[in-house]
Amino acid sequence: MWKKIVWITIPLFFVNFFTCSSGSRLRFQQPADERLIGIRRLVIAPCEGSNDATIICNFLTSLLKQKDYFFLFDRNKFSAALDQNQLTYEKIKQPDSLSQLAKLLTVDGIIFSEFNNFEILPEEQGVEKVEKRIWTGEYERDENGQIIEEINSTGEKIKKKKYKIQTVDQHFRIRKAKMNVSFQLIDFEKGTSIFSQELIENYSSGKIIKEEEQMVPVNDEIKRTLALNIVNRFLSQIEPKTIHVKRVIETGTALVDSGAVYAKAARWKRAQEFWNEAQQTFPTDAKIYYNLGVAAEAQGDYESAEIYYKKASLINPKKKLYQKAVQNISKKWQER
Repeated sequence: MWKKIVWITIPLFFVNFFTCSSGSRLRFQQPADERLIGIRRLVIAPCEGSNDATIICNFLTSLLKQKDYFFLFDRNKFSAALDQNQLTYEKIKQPDSLSQLAKLLTVDGIIFSEFNNFEILPEEQGVEKVEKRIWTGEYERDENGQIIEEINSTGEKIKKKKYKIQTVDQHFRIRKAKMNVSFQLIDFEKGTSIFSQELIENYSSGKIIKEEEQMVPVNDEIKRTLALNIVNRFLSQIEPKTIHVKRVIETGTALVDSGAVYAKAARWKRAQEFWNEAQQTFPTDAKIYYNLGVAAEAQGDYESAEIYYKKASLINPKKKLYQKAVQNISKKWQER
């Protein structure tokens, strides 16, 4: 019996050992641009332009909350802080004013947007030849001359109509529109613009035939469609990308091992919960701090990752894994 247990345990030990030592392929979130490293806490400035500009701010706010990556600073609190420091949104575009405000608030960046234009373009109209099934006014009959019946969508018996193919003129129109919005993302710490883009989105309804004119979208519907597309395009430029990275996840106590299971499933917040609980019980366990560093790095929080890696290396300075982690994360900060 003991021999059997030993033969089962030894292979599992070596599988575990080599997996831990070589690392696992894990899903990480990588900032879309190196300049965006460390930009997590954002505030959205009121969108400038016409009265329609609010639609851009509304979509920016709702979509950023859905992404669950950036943290949005309350705009009302931010505006109150501006008033207290005798600043305006226009003034904080200046580096000196921005650095002054950065010392007072925990904000990494601010998004400015300007609604430049929304235009319904002249409709295109035309005629095209199409083949249509036209009822002849007669009904299908069987070989005995009796009218054939069929079941309709409601389950009723009806006479089966006789059709013919006929080429007819079909009138159509195409509704088009265009929207233009500018975006700017400013780094609070540096007081400089790190991302600026003007986006133009075009809309086309496709061919609308005369019989379907009731389906033509109204101006407000078109406006919402264009605004949503433009904001999504902007966010795709700044939101993190998912990559696969080879990293070692340390194992140990039951809490540490439970966190490792969630980490390998890319459920990083859940993994952090287990490791934070483990850290309360074992505050001098370097493995826990290292794992928390991996979790922070995986979510693009390089500042916290560096703190955790350094704690791990201070507790266990001889472990090369921790020293290498510190070097790698420090390099990412230097590239910012």
